[in-house]
Amino acid sequence: MDDWTMYQLTADPAYIAAFRRKTAFRAGMMGGSLAGIGVACTAMMMADLKASSRPGAPWLPKKLPKRIAASVVLGFSVCFGFSWLRSRELVGMFLIAPPPGGEEAEASPPRVASATSGGAARTI
Repeated sequence: MDDWTMYQLTADPAYIAAFRRKTAFRAGMMGGSLAGIGVACTAMMMADLKASSRPGAPWLPKKLPKRIAASVVLGFSVCFGFSWLRSRELVGMFLIAPPPGGEEAEASPPRVASATSGGAARTI
């Protein structure tokens, strides 16, 4: 079973921590790779446009690998952080309900005060 299912069954914080870590890492990898691909594709498009106007121009800029690596690291860290922060709302949610027949089942429904229990009617 995966960590999310085990957390639902046991409510052990170790499972939700592992789930959050794996989810954030996966989101970071996707965000970082998309950022790197975006920078690489943009650089290639710009190189094609510049190469058509200048006959001796290099096809790709010299600092392109550094820019791609920086964008991958930045995209990874931003997506990892957002995923980690957004997954904290999952802690404590979606637990399996206790079996029926406890004290809650025997208690009577709460009484609601009636509006005609004396006094003047108020408009709110």
